Amino acid sequence: MQRLKDVLQSLEGPRRFLVLFLLGALASFALAPFGLVPIMFAVFPCLVLMLDANLSAAPLRARLRRGFVTGWWFGFGYFVAGLWWLGVAVLKDAAHFAWALPFAVFGLQSVLAVFYGSATAAAALVPRSGFLRIAALSVAFALAEWLRGHVASGFPWNALAYTAVPIPLFMQIVRLTGIYILSGFAVFVFAAPALAFSGKREKYLGFALALILVCFDIGYGLHSLSREREPEGRSVIFRLVQPTFDDQLWRTPDGRSSVFSTLVALSSEPAEVPGEAPDVIVWPESILPFLLEERPDARTVIGEMLKPGQVLVFGAARFAARTPDGWPKFYNAVYALNDQGETISIAGKTHLVPFGEYLPFESSLRSLGLDTLSSLAGSYIPAPNRQMLLLPGGLRLFPLVCYEAIFPRLIRGQASDADVLINLTYDTWFGKTPGPYQHFAQARLRAVEAGKPMIRVGENGVSAMISASGHILERLPFDERGLRDVKLTLR
Repeated sequence: MQRLKDVLQSLEGPRRFLVLFLLGALASFALAPFGLVPIMFAVFPCLVLMLDANLSAAPLRARLRRGFVTGWWFGFGYFVAGLWWLGVAVLKDAAHFAWALPFAVFGLQSVLAVFYGSATAAAALVPRSGFLRIAALSVAFALAEWLRGHVASGFPWNALAYTAVPIPLFMQIVRLTGIYILSGFAVFVFAAPALAFSGKREKYLGFALALILVCFDIGYGLHSLSREREPEGRSVIFRLVQPTFDDQLWRTPDGRSSVFSTLVALSSEPAEVPGEAPDVIVWPESILPFLLEERPDARTVIGEMLKPGQVLVFGAARFAARTPDGWPKFYNAVYALNDQGETISIAGKTHLVPFGEYLPFESSLRSLGLDTLSSLAGSYIPAPNRQMLLLPGGLRLFPLVCYEAIFPRLIRGQASDADVLINLTYDTWFGKTPGPYQHFAQARLRAVEAGKPMIRVGENGVSAMISASGHILERLPFDERGLRDVKLTLR
């Protein structure tokens, strides 16, 4: 151990940067779909030791610079290894967007790394290594993750808390802490082994605090799960439809017609449990290859497909307005249709994806020839407010469209009146990469935070029914066409 410390603290220049980058990349394997959490107990002590190197005797400005560079290279490795799959979305239309590949794989990641660099720079202000510096590092990372989730509309994807909660037992604590404070606690626990090089008093104090945090997490998890009971109330059967289309189908009129026909055929399959027909059929986000308002015949087909009393919930573009120059604007909407094909409730996405659904500084960037990754002949605008989907019988669904499910602030205090969270997504953009699994892991934590079950349906997955405690009750195989009928008893 002493030899490892000496080697790490002797590194300088490019070798130091490379090791920090590799430590960050290694940390990404604690995330979904790998879930190799024990890696973090090696990664963070190494980061702390490298942060401590030649720091105490340095002047304030040098400490800040060295601290920032240490965290930036670590964060750059973490985000490149954890978010490289964003390049797959860019290459879906390589003819138009191949130029953006370096930004998707390295550019965004270099910006996100600034938050981690700022955290380690703040920790470097502590004049001596040991317990206080690790405590400062945990507080600084908690603040950095909060800022990352809010600055410039926010992007809290792969917050460090997600490396600490791969199973429901460890997830429950997030109801008390949220992901940002939990990220700070995780940093302290993961970094605690570095205290082995501190004095006896600091070592025991740090180990004791880390043990208390772990025991509190496990204890609260056991307490929460032991109180979990089968709710009493009426049962609702949801049908999760995962169509898994080839991208080429969207490019021709016949292909688009096939998309709609396939959705109707899948939804019309016999009930998986004889005699228990689904009450609510759920399709993914942006799944209709046309505007519903322009296709009354589609409403007729849907009405004929649905049995009396059934409801269809799905995502589709909805025309909103035109700009003065004629450019169309749309809402990324969630519809609920009854058995007559009539819209009974509708909600819109309020938190859009920059460059995916809208262009920041649109007029300037469009004049340069830039466009969104969306295939619409126009761009999306955010809905003016969040709305609940109100279904017959008083069933209340709280919609989270696509990556809205990564934002804790969109559910805290807003989903309390909902019966069920519903997350419709279209992760086909990212192919068979870690991206869809990371997205799913974050959605699971929103269910735990809200204390509500979640219905999640993606065009190619991950489609599942998630309990209020984060357990996966039913799940469709990723990237395979199919459906699941799931009975949910409401409180």
